[in-house]
This record gives sequence, C-alpha cells and structure tokens, in this order.
Amino acid sequence: MKRFNLAAVFLVSILLSCDDDTYSFRYFPDKPENMVEFNSEYDDYNSYLVVIGDSGPFCFSSNRNSLGKNFNIIYTPLSVYMEKSPRRVNLIVSDYYEGYREANEIPGDLADAVMRVNTQSNELGPFLIPQGEAITEYYNVLPDYSHYILLYATDESGNLDIQFTENITRDFYCTPEKIKFCNSSSDDAYPAIMPDTSSIYFCSDREGSFDIYTVDFTGTGRFIDQLYDPSEREVKKVSDLSSEYDDKCPFIAGNLLVFTSDRPGGYGGFDLYYSIYDGSRWISPVNFGEKINSAYDEYRPFVKNFGNDFENDFVIFSSNRPGGKGGYDLYYAGIKKMTE
Repeated sequence: MKRFNLAAVFLVSILLSCDDDTYSFRYFPDKPENMVEFNSEYDDYNSYLVVIGDSGPFCFSSNRNSLGKNFNIIYTPLSVYMEKSPRRVNLIVSDYYEGYREANEIPGDLADAVMRVNTQSNELGPFLIPQGEAITEYYNVLPDYSHYILLYATDESGNLDIQFTENITRDFYCTPEKIKFCNSSSDDAYPAIMPDTSSIYFCSDREGSFDIYTVDFTGTGRFIDQLYDPSEREVKKVSDLSSEYDDKCPFIAGNLLVFTSDRPGGYGGFDLYYSIYDGSRWISPVNFGEKINSAYDEYRPFVKNFGNDFENDFVIFSSNRPGGKGGYDLYYAGIKKMTE
C-alpha cells in the first residue's frame, strides 16, 4: 500500500479576511453531500473520525481492495475548512489540504495498526481512542509518542468479535486481542465508548435481532487494562434504544448517541436515529428525518461538534441511495447542535 494511503490529518481552518467582519457562513449543509473523493465503485462505510487538537485520522471500512469481497479498515487524509473568495464562501470537505504535514511527521502512525488488524475476513466499525502522550521504556532512546487504542470487529473466527490493538511505540502496534467480556457466540460489533470511559456500547444479535448493549467498566486502573481484563462482566441490553427490529452501529458524542435501525416509522430500509442522555437514561430515539434519511439504507453515523467554528454539528454516514459512485458511499451533512 502506498504511503499516502497510510496516514491522515484532519484539519479545520476558518480562512477569514482580517478587514471583513461580514463573514458569517459557518454552516454545514442540511442536505447530505456525497464525499466523492473518498468513495469508490465498491462499498465504503463504517467511518470514524478522531480529533486530537487539529489533527487525526479518518478511518472507514471498504471492500475496494478485495474488489467487492471482504471489508478492511483503511484511512486517508480528511480536511474540512472554509475557503473564501471575493464572491463567495465555500465549504471544503476533501482528502487533501495544502497545509497538512507529511506522513512521517504524524504521531501514532496507523500503518502498523492497519497491517495487523486487516485479514482475509471482514473488519468493520473502527473506533480510535487517543490516550495522550506516552513515555517509552524501551532502552530510553526512543522518543515520546502519541498512544492510541483501535477498537473494531472482525469475523475471522466465523462470527463478528470485538477486538483492539494499541501502539507500544510510536508506530508499533501489538497483536490484536479480543475484548472478552463483550463477545459471544453471535455477532458483536461497532464498539463505542462513553466520553468519561465509564462504559462501552456495542450491538449484538445474541437474542436474534441486533440490539444495543453496554458493559460498565470498574473505574479503577488504566483504561487499556480494562480491555485486557478477561473477567466476566454483566452485559446489559439498553432497552431504551433497542426494539424488536435491528438496531445497530451506535456512536456516542458527548450526551448524544446516534445509531441505525430498520424499525417501523422510518423512510425505508435502515434509517439514522438519535437519543439524548438525560443524566440517568437515554430518551426515546428520534428519527433524523427526511433531510438525512432516504428510502434506501443509511448506516454507521458519527457526529463531530466543532464548537463555535460552526453553527451546527457535522455528521458523516454511509448510504446506498442512488446518485453515488456505487454500492455504499460516504456522505456528510449538518445537524442541529445537540452535543454537550
């Protein structure tokens, strides 16, 4: 794989003229836009973007490398910024930005992680967790590095299991391990972590249809040690989010949880829903509506809040609606601010 496919930088830059205070366009479009530069004629979905300051990798699953067979996790540069010309202001969502650093300057390079997690089976639902700066203990000669944990699911064993890997040097990742207390003899996938790392959410069809489940962490010790711990823990179905139909792909941003479901009352196929955590429970899920959903399938959403840089939140999801490049394509849009 070429080097430029193995590193990513997410840059948000608001380009303003110092002598022009009339600039106010900071709004993601309500209508979903196809992420043309990222999509292929094959299926591209299950994306996840992690932001560390002003940079971070854009990860997603695609079966392009196998020409439509198995899915692997890949990543690529992603830039989101405003570009102002004399006559208009453009929102740019691109796989290139003039100011991003070269691949070998990016801390926590994911090249080794991708090599280790991808198999001839399917790898889905990447979820990358920044753990801050780490101090190496190897010979006291290697520099400090950014520590990451990559969660994902693979069906290498015959059914989907949730696994993880971490980098123990700047770009050396350990052999993937299963998160034993999440997995069952059924499909378990799409891990997501509460912002305070108090619990993990995922979906599973262990009771027939896909539902959303959660497991609490103990609250003691390092977060990574919680994942290595083989002890059995209570796996709880989140009844406020689950239905008799398939409820999949949870993602959590602050107090907001988004997911996909084929429950009745939608616009056709799988639709995107959201729920707000009120401090004690998740409120009844709400359909994102016809601006986001279509008569086709919408899958694995993730949401990013840009603070005061934009007036609404940013969502990326995948859909097989007509008008794309083929199969499932990645789309972006704006949704009202709901995250805290």
